[in-house]
Amino acid sequence: MNPEELNKIKIWGQENLMTRQQAAEITGQSYAGFSQSIKLGLIKPFLSFGNSGPTVVRLYLKSDIEEYARQLKEKKERQNKV
Repeated sequence: MNPEELNKIKIWGQENLMTRQQAAEITGQSYAGFSQSIKLGLIKPFLSFGNSGPTVVRLYLKSDIEEYARQLKEKKERQNKV
């Protein structure tokens, strides 16, 4: 790949991928709450590096997280109406 193509990929990644902490902020969840959503399979990483433990890096697709945040908001609104 040439430098221009690599730069386009880098920019795309910066605009569309996020860490677990960033994703939790968007969903309005605590770190533990976001972790539970992952364990339940409600959120899946877009990209993972490493095998297991603290060295694993997982990145989440921004559009997936925004959609999940919308679903959480709708669920909370329905619960408040009851």
